Amino acid sequence: MNFRKKSWALIFALALCAGSAFAQDQRQDTAPIDPNAPLQPLGATPAPNTAPNQPATGGYANPPIGAARGLDGPDDTLPNNLTQETPDTNTLAGAAAFTLGTPQHNRNIFDPSISVSQLGQTVPGPDGAAVLTGISVVGGSLNFDHTSGAVHFSMIYNGGETFNLGYGAAPNYFIAVAPHYQFHDLAVTEEDIEGRWHLLLHDDFMASPGAAFTGQGMGGPGLISEFSGLLGTSLASFAQAFLPSESINTGEVMRYRNSFLGQAEYSLSRRSTLTFSGTYGLLHFTQPGYVDSTLVGGQAGYDYQLDAANSIAILGSYGRINFNGISTPTVDYMGAFAYGRKITGRLAFEVSAGPQEIHTTGIGNLGNFSLLFPSVNSSLKYQRRRAGIAINYMRGLTGGSGVFEGATSNTISAAFNYQFTRNWAGTVNAGYAINNSLAPAGVSSVQFDTWYFGANLGRRLGYWGKINFNYGALNQAIPAICPVVSCGASGLEETFGMSFNWHLVPISERRQ
Repeated sequence: MNFRKKSWALIFALALCAGSAFAQDQRQDTAPIDPNAPLQPLGATPAPNTAPNQPATGGYANPPIGAARGLDGPDDTLPNNLTQETPDTNTLAGAAAFTLGTPQHNRNIFDPSISVSQLGQTVPGPDGAAVLTGISVVGGSLNFDHTSGAVHFSMIYNGGETFNLGYGAAPNYFIAVAPHYQFHDLAVTEEDIEGRWHLLLHDDFMASPGAAFTGQGMGGPGLISEFSGLLGTSLASFAQAFLPSESINTGEVMRYRNSFLGQAEYSLSRRSTLTFSGTYGLLHFTQPGYVDSTLVGGQAGYDYQLDAANSIAILGSYGRINFNGISTPTVDYMGAFAYGRKITGRLAFEVSAGPQEIHTTGIGNLGNFSLLFPSVNSSLKYQRRRAGIAINYMRGLTGGSGVFEGATSNTISAAFNYQFTRNWAGTVNAGYAINNSLAPAGVSSVQFDTWYFGANLGRRLGYWGKINFNYGALNQAIPAICPVVSCGASGLEETFGMSFNWHLVPISERRQ
């Protein structure tokens, strides 16, 4: 299957999922809209089963919605109450993805926890046979959320130390790995609503010895599945075009990724909004031999709300990627049309698509060239009382993940969670990425195919603890000649094991 067929297969899969969720929602939301009824504030969609005489709330009359909100993860052991959601206020032209809304009882959250994990890991050896090793992970997390008047502040952190028990020490094993290393993920968001203005500041920082996309160096996709409600915010809450790309695995080497976003929305009326956003991001490796990059971008757009659930938008963006050691940047211009649908507590779907023009100079011996590339950004969140699904898809220019000096990428990731009982919950997550080096039309490029799968089953232990059993697998097709110092091991890598989490605040006090 060639690259073009794979790309359209990913687009078709996303469209099929979105259509299925839309059809299910239509069967439950068939009441006709009265064209003479007054419009609710922007984004105000009554929750399903809300009493007819109960007014809808939301829009700019409500406290702002945290950018890091989304599907409730498996640690939220009570089924989702669909009638207690404050509607989402994010716009199609903005950087923050649509959410299902914010549970009203979650206005203030303070939830610190510590965790200990013991995992087995199989990695490809030099002769192709799997080498079994062990790793231990000791970490902690903090979910903090506070709303005061029109100002909303949230902070989500997860990090720890990984200890290798024999990894890299096997006879003739060809990848040298440090005996221990740290990883950190911190997302900080502040929102403010002043009259018709909605202001957003967001900073996302990550330090890890592997790619964030697969959880490499952080316990693998199985352990990441356990903390998907936290770590997933970095990838799923903001369009991937606003974050430095990390969807190619490399050899395990510490890298730092940071992205800062500023955004302002101005409500022209209850139906229409102007949105302006700017971002700066960087990806830096502590060892030479990899491609450091910085990203500067801006985006502006106009949203129009068709009715209480549906909206459309037009938007345009400019991006500039600078690479270490290259004096001339790669620049892109993009224009897109977007459609979105929100049913508070049930469905959040958005898709934008349009042409992206890429200009690049000085890459290898290819000289100056331009590309016209179809760009797509889409996300889907669908929630039932006990189960939820989230899917994200991106197609467009990226920074090259430290391996290329720019790349065209197709990336899809998905997560599914299910609450079996009050104490038992499970999560499954998966992703697939195709990255091609930049090359003129008609010239072959270097391609990386990367996929991962993770599963986690957890049981709550009283009001303080939780035990989890997890499994993860990842694989990457590596070209014959690696463009950087190390592209890691080629072949299937698996992790399996268990972890124990201890929350310092009992369940009854985590949400106020």
